[in-house]
Amino acid sequence: MDICKNYRDILNSIDGFLVIDTNEKIVYMADNLLKQLSIKTMDEVIGKNIRDVIPTNKAYRILRTGKKQIGQMYFVEGYTIVSNGYPIYKDGKLAGAFEYDAFSNIGFVEGFLEQVENMRKNETASIKRRSNEHIMTKYSIDDIKGSSPAIKRLKEDIKIAAKSGSTVLITGETGSGKELVAHAIHKLSQRSLFHFVSLNCAAIPNELFESELFGYEEGSFTGARKGGKFGKVEIASNGTLFLDEIDNLTLGMQAKILRFLQEKEIYRVGGDFAIPVNTRVIAATNQDPELLVHENKMRKDLYYRLNVIEIKVPPLRERLDDIPEIARNLVKNLSDTPERGVKTIETINPKVYDMLMQHQWPGNIRELSNVLERAVNRCYERELKPEHFAYFRQDQGQAQNSAAISLGKSLKEIKDEAEACAIQAALDKYNGNVTKAAEELGISRQMLHRKLREKDHERKQKVTDWRRV
Repeated sequence: MDICKNYRDILNSIDGFLVIDTNEKIVYMADNLLKQLSIKTMDEVIGKNIRDVIPTNKAYRILRTGKKQIGQMYFVEGYTIVSNGYPIYKDGKLAGAFEYDAFSNIGFVEGFLEQVENMRKNETASIKRRSNEHIMTKYSIDDIKGSSPAIKRLKEDIKIAAKSGSTVLITGETGSGKELVAHAIHKLSQRSLFHFVSLNCAAIPNELFESELFGYEEGSFTGARKGGKFGKVEIASNGTLFLDEIDNLTLGMQAKILRFLQEKEIYRVGGDFAIPVNTRVIAATNQDPELLVHENKMRKDLYYRLNVIEIKVPPLRERLDDIPEIARNLVKNLSDTPERGVKTIETINPKVYDMLMQHQWPGNIRELSNVLERAVNRCYERELKPEHFAYFRQDQGQAQNSAAISLGKSLKEIKDEAEACAIQAALDKYNGNVTKAAEELGISRQMLHRKLREKDHERKQKVTDWRRV
């Protein structure tokens, strides 16, 4: 190979390779980076300032220091890049700088850490510990399916939130995908190299929540672990803490979270000293936060502290046109399992889409996933057909009959009545079994119990049967 003649091929084979002069102007950019930026030819960027083309790139700093910079992180079109950069000297004078990707995708870092652990597990305990405890996000923005205007706005809001370090409050109905949104924000943010920790506020008893969130010192209470325990806030330091169903917290616990958000420090249970933390908080609720404040179920000052960036996740009924794409993705994942062998579903009958798009989906994506999974378990053909949804059509007909709503009522009354009908239908179907009813509705058992308590005065006769479950 003639290196002089083939230098462009060599440079183009290096991920993210670029060269800038002392004026921060782009001199060269590899084809793979141009493609990632959706730029057709290099002529479009030659002579432009690197910060105008890639605002998050830090190569210009090399020109100020004249020194190499290793492991710099920047973001390009939803990808977290880790790069190395070096100064270029000519006749002893700084002539520019070049940079290339050490890791073109943040996912490669996890693999690298695992390799380091395998190589040095007997020598470096700290690296092993970090590799073992590294908590990665499960989802990215690409897992949010759909192309409706509502989803396009949602994805734009996610990208805006990812560029900020402020707290985020995600609102949306149960099953609409609030946790997926939180994962996507973290994945796109500068914190994506660090932990993403999720905590469901409704799933932990109030008396245990403080120690779970802030940790505890050794001997702070009977049964405390020797050496104490890190809380979720500390584990998520430099990363993201996701607090789901935050409206379930007591006002006293809300006050402690407010102090942590304001002061950027925590006290472990039984601890005497403040521990500084750098943890971003993303909270979520399926209730109207302003109504919660009005009803004194959420502190007003906590609401203001959380609601710096608000993201509203649209319910599925407001984006029914997205159902075909969502259904295809769900069916592909549900049918592509070892238990099914080669019986993978390849197509979905158009009539299935028509049927699904006529339903209002009070349980949103979680309910749709449940319906599709039940249908997939009844289908061992190449095509998913309406007959595989016989139970769903029957339930839908019953729901339409039982949920007939009279006119002349407020929107809240109509919603409450429809919700009550759906809950009652699910409980009747499973003979009062709360667990199965919650699965049918696409909500958690805790959430169904909460709704039942709120409607207790309307159905006192039923309570005894429900509590036997």
